[in-house]
Amino acid sequence: MKGQNSKCKIQNSKWILGLLPLAGSAQSPNDVPPLLPALHEIPPTVWEQYGVLIVVLGIGLIALLVVAIWWLLQPKPPIIVPIEIQTRNELELLRLPSEDSKTISRVSQVLKHYFAVAFELPSGEMTTTEFSRAIAASEKVGSELAANVSDFLRQCDEQKFSLAAGINNSACSRALELVDQSEMRLAELRQVAQPT
Repeated sequence: MKGQNSKCKIQNSKWILGLLPLAGSAQSPNDVPPLLPALHEIPPTVWEQYGVLIVVLGIGLIALLVVAIWWLLQPKPPIIVPIEIQTRNELELLRLPSEDSKTISRVSQVLKHYFAVAFELPSGEMTTTEFSRAIAASEKVGSELAANVSDFLRQCDEQKFSLAAGINNSACSRALELVDQSEMRLAELRQVAQPT
C-alpha cells in the first residue's frame, strides 16, 4: 500500500509540475498582466466648462433680486390731493342734521387751513381776529372775500360759545360757498398772471 501511495503522489506531482512550466513560460510572477484597451478621454464636467459663467450669473441674479426687493420696499410717493378737494371732502363729512359746537369749531379750522394754503398765508394756529387781519392784509384774497370770511368766522365763534344746542347745518354750507368764491378769486388771479 505504501508503494501505491507513493506512486500516486509521484503521478500527482508530475501532473502539477507539468502545469507549472506551462504557466511559467507565458508569464513570470513580476510581469504586468495584459491591459484592456484604453477608454476614451473623460469629457470635462459642466462645472469645469462653465464654472466661471455660473458664478457670474449667480452673483448677477442675487444682485438683481436684492435691487428688486429694495425697489419694492421703497415707500410710495404720497398722492397729493389739491387743497380745494381736500377741504370740500372734509366739509362734506362734517355735514350733520344739527351742528354742535365741536362741529362748528372744526368747520372754522378747516376753512382757515384752506385759506392759509390756497392764498399762501402764514401757517400756524391763529385766533379769528389774527386770521381776519392776515386775510385783510393779503392782496390775493381781496377785500370782499376777506370781509365775507371774517364775518363767517365771527359767526362761528358766536355759535360755538352760545348755549343754544342743535344749530342748523348752515355752517358747512356757508363754508362751501366761501370755498367756491375763493376758487373763483384764484381763477381771476391766474388769468391776470398769464401773459397775453
